[in-house]
Amino acid sequence: MDKLTINNDEFFASVRQMLSAGHDVTIPVKGYSMLPFIRGGKDLVVLRSPGEVKKDDIVLFHIGPEFGGRYVMHRILSRDGKKLDIMGDGVPKNHEYVTVESVVGKAVSIIRDGKHPVDPYSDKELRKVHAWQRLLPLRRYILFAYRHLPWNRKWLKENK
Repeated sequence: MDKLTINNDEFFASVRQMLSAGHDVTIPVKGYSMLPFIRGGKDLVVLRSPGEVKKDDIVLFHIGPEFGGRYVMHRILSRDGKKLDIMGDGVPKNHEYVTVESVVGKAVSIIRDGKHPVDPYSDKELRKVHAWQRLLPLRRYILFAYRHLPWNRKWLKENK
């Protein structure tokens, strides 16, 4: 299958436009800040206009130009009014604090290996997430081992 490469700004402008028009948008993800729940280069994420966001929601947000104007997908750890404490599942430390206004979309489904939809908010998935969050002090070691498993090496090299 051929890949089409487009500018990030153009891509996310289209994503924002489609979400604001009420459409769901399926996007590929890159990187491993959401491991083990979302795997860059393997999984797709279905986004919807964010509406009301809360703890445990996976959101796509825009980081302002002072930080490179990037788009990032992480999980909400807590909310205090309009301020969100956000952290990637695959990040061993470094919380980010953003405002509700910076949220562009909310994940409503994760498509595993291009074919198996997973509800990220099902009781089963949230039990796994909460267990993973309790492992925060050990996360760096678990992720190191995960990244160095033989079947992951090729994938990690392709998705850096």
